[in-house]
Order: sequence, then C-alpha cells, then structure tokens
Amino acid sequence: MGKALNIIGNSLKLTFQELRVNKLRTALSLTGVAFGIFCIIGVLATVNSLERNTQNEVKTLGSNTIYIDKWDYSGGPDQPFWKFRARPVMKYEEAGLVKQRSQLLEDISFLMQTRGNISHKNDVIENASVYGIVEAQMTIQPVSFDQGRFFSSSEFTQGTNVCLIGFTNAENLFGSGERALGKQIEIKGKKATVIGVIKKKEKTLLAGIMIIV
Repeated sequence: MGKALNIIGNSLKLTFQELRVNKLRTALSLTGVAFGIFCIIGVLATVNSLERNTQNEVKTLGSNTIYIDKWDYSGGPDQPFWKFRARPVMKYEEAGLVKQRSQLLEDISFLMQTRGNISHKNDVIENASVYGIVEAQMTIQPVSFDQGRFFSSSEFTQGTNVCLIGFTNAENLFGSGERALGKQIEIKGKKATVIGVIKKKEKTLLAGIMIIV
C-alpha cells in the first residue's frame, strides 16, 4: 500500500513539474480538450433539441390520432433512405376511401406541405412553410388565434383565396398580427387574403402559412 502511494506521489510531482516547465504546451492542450468537449456538448444539445421539438409537434396531434406520411420521422434506422423515397405520394381521394371503409374513425384530414416565398408588396419571406388543409383539420388539430378566425364551410366549398398566417410571419410582413388581417399576400404566385393569425406561442405543425384546398 505504501509503495503504491509513493508511486502515485512521485507521478503527481513529475506531472506538476512538467506543467510548470511547459506552460505554453499545457495551456494549448487544455484549450484543445475544452474546445472539443464544448463542441461535442453543443452538437448533442442541438440534436436533442431538434428531436424534442419534432416529438412535441407530433404530440400536438393527440394521443388518439394516427399520422400517416411517406417519410419516417424517427429516422428509419432499419430502412435505407431510397426505400422511403420510393414510397408513393398519398392522394386526397385516398383520405375519403379510408374514412368510408373505417368503422372506428371519427374524422380524417388531408394535409399538403411545401415551402416557398410569401410576399406583401416589397416585403418577402423566403422559404416559408406552406400548408394546404381541409375542413376537418381544425377538429383533429385545433389552433388558437391571436387575430381573426378559421376558414368557414363556404370558403372551403367555394375554394376562396383566403389564408391563415403564423404570428412571426405576420410580424415580419405587417409589423403586427392585427395589421395582417384583410391584407393580401402572394404565396408561390397565388394571391390570398389573410383572415386569421395563429397565436405566437402555438406550437403546431401548422405554424407557417395555411391555405384552403
């Protein structure tokens, strides 16, 4: 036991002696190690944050909701990317068939998502999220409004060019959610009138721009 303590003591003495003699090398080594640790922690924190945000958004659909998509949000560790890419794109007509044939289904919604520029006069938001929805979307995933309202049944039936806009996008284009109501914006070359602004703290998959289909 005494021999082991003696060896440890001598090792510590040599270590501190080397640190005093080679101060620059010691400082550079410690800086490199610290920088590497901070990089690893930063990457892990970013990945965990993205995963948590995705899970929270999916949870907003509810515990009794089944969400069907072409892609696998878990990352698909057992399936290569090209297999997901080869899956067929779902069609609007298929949603009606599912509702017709299901015995336990209460309601069904069909959602289309894309990205594109939205603009009002000379103000442009690039690569914004744009969603096309059907009337049942409000039943399955309710949203709260800072200003305005949801689409009416007649607007769905007639295909009126109206839209909902997220609070941040409304601020960027108009300065406030209140000023956004009634204004026309251009979405991928199509003009639509803003009838509702989604609440700022509303964490939902539909936090971008929604237009009726």
